[in-house]
Amino acid sequence: MNIRTDRTIRHTLAGTAALVLLAGCATLEREGVLATKDGGPVTVRNGAPLVVSLSPDPDIGYGWVLKSTGPGLSATGGPDVTTDPKPPSIMGVPDTTTFRFRAVSAGTTSIEFRWAAPPGQSTAAERTVKYDVTVTPSSFFGIL
Repeated sequence: MNIRTDRTIRHTLAGTAALVLLAGCATLEREGVLATKDGGPVTVRNGAPLVVSLSPDPDIGYGWVLKSTGPGLSATGGPDVTTDPKPPSIMGVPDTTTFRFRAVSAGTTSIEFRWAAPPGQSTAAERTVKYDVTVTPSSFFGIL
């Protein structure tokens, strides 16, 4: 075997190993966090989803709206209605309004929701639900 062939084989093997490692990272599942409906402390890993499901009152049309969210979280969806029965691939609680976030930087932050009346109806009584969110650093390749 000549030197050129030997280098080509080594480069091919190194490139293949790098692709395998990158593919493993791309398919790494991050755990999501489903917050309780009552608010309070929540811990989520950086990069993972955070799902908040709150019960609306469909009989009178009242429901929850996002009042504020601090840094460290990015809204990725919602408000969406999670039906009953809940589709198996969806995080959320059946018969709720679901808000989805993604943790984007480590630290502490908060999310607050307020109870709101539908358009054209009198203002709802002031109700809020607040989550104090701690975003932890993500681990290297999910193994450390």
